[in-house]
Amino acid sequence: MFTQNKFGILISFIIIAVLVSCSRQNSTDPGSATVEIAVQDETPLPHLMSIEGLRTREFKAENFTLLNRVDTLEGLEAWDFSYKSEGYTNYGLIEKPAGDMPPGGWPVIVLAHGYIPPDSYSTLDNYRLVTRYYADGGFIVVKPDYRGHGRSDSRGGGPARTIDYSIDVLNLIAGLDNIPGADMKNVFLYGHSMGGEIGLRILTVNDSLRGASLWAAVTENFPENTLYFIRRRSEKDAARLQALIDTEFSHEDYASLTPNNYFDSIDVPILVHHGTDDESVPFEWSIPFRERLDDAGVDYTFYEYLGENHNISKSFYKVMDKDMDFFRNLMGE
Repeated sequence: MFTQNKFGILISFIIIAVLVSCSRQNSTDPGSATVEIAVQDETPLPHLMSIEGLRTREFKAENFTLLNRVDTLEGLEAWDFSYKSEGYTNYGLIEKPAGDMPPGGWPVIVLAHGYIPPDSYSTLDNYRLVTRYYADGGFIVVKPDYRGHGRSDSRGGGPARTIDYSIDVLNLIAGLDNIPGADMKNVFLYGHSMGGEIGLRILTVNDSLRGASLWAAVTENFPENTLYFIRRRSEKDAARLQALIDTEFSHEDYASLTPNNYFDSIDVPILVHHGTDDESVPFEWSIPFRERLDDAGVDYTFYEYLGENHNISKSFYKVMDKDMDFFRNLMGE
């Protein structure tokens, strides 16, 4: 497999060969000057999908457009919106308080949603309990649909799907200033399940957030972060996905694609919530996850919820209130 890293090394060898050839030709001429061979730095370039590769990109939400008002609760306002991410038109939902804007605008929560089959995902239905509750608490909530979800372009299920989805959210964050009344100095992130992994990747790449709350986050290394769930459904499907992964990445790439290896770059506080009876993301994953956070010196608080499921249903509103208090305490001028 010819990867980007190998291509960079090959170019270096070609340049060296040309310089050596020129040196030999010039050495036959008694009057020629001595040619010094400059050896290029052979440090391989990071894969463009890696954490380091994402850090080299310029993110932007092209053609950000507020579309139509949508139904919501009394005291709130909501719109759907669209923007382009890597050429794909993505859609999403904005939910916010109605009434007069506070000085400086409303703080913003970007919602990175968990796994829902892309074909059955709904912009207006999924995670509305979360968007409405945060909005009623005084926040603008921005919920992007990842590529391939609902009306958004693309199939949304490639070998690096959660990285693709992370790119969609990173592009959106770069365009939040298109939202009237958004307080760009106070932007936070909520990530649930797969969205928790996306949130961790964003935190290792983007430094504009003030804090994050992660619910039942997927914290396994790449590619087990996705293969684990596919394998539970079908060993054959997992094998097919592994084959696709092998066409795009080498095993040496895996570590650079995993947020776990870059936690030392997270410099904002985070909350971590996980129920002990989570039927989707094993609670046991939180043990090594917390150890990695400790080793990296991340400022985090972990909450364990005995007997709670994947959505922390029984304690849902208490946890939402805990999140909002956390975000408010982090707000700056």
